[in-house]
Amino acid sequence: MTEPLEICSESGGTRPYLMGKPIHAGDCLQVLVSGHWYDARCECYTEAGKICWYLIVFKVEEEEIFEDFSNLVCRFESISN
Repeated sequence: MTEPLEICSESGGTRPYLMGKPIHAGDCLQVLVSGHWYDARCECYTEAGKICWYLIVFKVEEEEIFEDFSNLVCRFESISN
């Protein structure tokens, strides 16, 4: 099952959710980019008191960072490495 990540507000700030489940920093999932599934890890940082989330996508040729993942389709899968 796949669906987009959603950013939801919580008492401590914001958090991405996938299929109604909270995603935490360091959680692994898969992301559909240009028709291919890639392993990814969700991370966050704090800037001016605001939590900012991003995905590190592990492509064969390089790592790619997505700070705006509102249009990315994701699914839960374990990272193969």
